Amino acid sequence: MFRKTLLLLASFMLLANYALLAQDEDDSTGGRWYSWGEHEWFDWHFHGKPFVEVNYGFGTPKHQNITSKFANVGLAEIKLGHVSMDTYYEDNIIEFEEKYVFASKISTDLKSSNVSIDEMKSVLDRFGFASRSGYGYKLGQFEILPYHATGFAWSRLVMKTYPSQFYMVAVPPITYDQAVTDTDILNLFQSTFRFGTVWEGGVRCDVSNFFSLNAGYEAAIIFPRHLFGYHLLSFAIEEGGLGLLDHFIDEVGDSSPYAAPVVNFVLKNGFSYLFYSLKKDKMNWPFDTAAPLTYETFKFGVTFTF
Repeated sequence: MFRKTLLLLASFMLLANYALLAQDEDDSTGGRWYSWGEHEWFDWHFHGKPFVEVNYGFGTPKHQNITSKFANVGLAEIKLGHVSMDTYYEDNIIEFEEKYVFASKISTDLKSSNVSIDEMKSVLDRFGFASRSGYGYKLGQFEILPYHATGFAWSRLVMKTYPSQFYMVAVPPITYDQAVTDTDILNLFQSTFRFGTVWEGGVRCDVSNFFSLNAGYEAAIIFPRHLFGYHLLSFAIEEGGLGLLDHFIDEVGDSSPYAAPVVNFVLKNGFSYLFYSLKKDKMNWPFDTAAPLTYETFKFGVTFTF
């Protein structure tokens, strides 16, 4: 009964989102994009100006059921994509959208600080695609663009140190039973590409038409295995919520264009962080599924737009 209720809820969210967007498509005001949610997942032809982005970051892997401690990691990343921009009612209010592919290496060796003997070393290789969008302020040649981004990724974890090795050198407080349990969980990800999702919120500052600086916070989820049906329904609920927020933000923009960048940034990233927090225990929340491996990373980078 509970599963049927959730299925009906997901269907309602999608239908409500579709109805709202269909209504918006009839609106002749403004030069906006209208899509399923914000991401146009079914429209992946690239358009706009090409860009290259390079990021460095630092963060921590986590798993709710692993008692051993991961060592902090560093991130090196490159993104290749296209960006489109349009004015939003006011000449100095911008609506923008980016679609890109990315590749990342997240490794203990990329973090400069020393690693303690009781911390697990790891390397994660990752690739995927994502969509980033929002509203921003144009101040002459300078632009401030708060953004919200989501995407899909395939990640391969390689553990350099296992918890059983801590037990062998008698480092407290790990016990043998804990070490075995943690190792069993890590083996679900070890040396195998696993599917997952990525969410990122941040701000990009366009110093010129060619050069930009950006800073953001990323939360990534890696599934121990992909349960397509559960993931589809969980994804539908999440996208339905973002779609309803899109409609509300459009109404805010109609009334107060200068508030749209801030409202969009706060509401969408707040919603995504809440959803991410719920998925740390259940990878396909609200369904009773396994806990995922997670990465939370602060990122800084530069973007070159051509």
